[in-house]
Amino acid sequence: MDNVGIDFNNIEWKKWDKPGAVGRVKMVFCNGKRVRILELPAGFNEEKWCEIGHQGYVLSGVFTIMFEDSSYECKPGMGFVIPDGVKHRSKGLDNDKTVVFVVDEIGVDNIYGENK
Repeated sequence: MDNVGIDFNNIEWKKWDKPGAVGRVKMVFCNGKRVRILELPAGFNEEKWCEIGHQGYVLSGVFTIMFEDSSYECKPGMGFVIPDGVKHRSKGLDNDKTVVFVVDEIGVDNIYGENK
């Protein structure tokens, strides 16, 4: 079995640049999944809706996942599961950065990000 363990300590931070959510990320691609630790600044506010499903765990900070008809507040120690096709975007509180562990499917099949 390939790529069972991911040592995030040996992965360099890279810039994460999405409208309203500029931060940094440690990211790998493995077995059709994108696995990442995402750090966003206090007060981030994603401008565009996303419809990709995500599973995640909040390491630090508080943020809100907004849906078209509801919202969900995420705090450290909490997880979240957003199905594919559900419109959502996130907004962080103004007083602290947000750090989350996130997994999603993106059709990439190895740690180097190459498509099959």
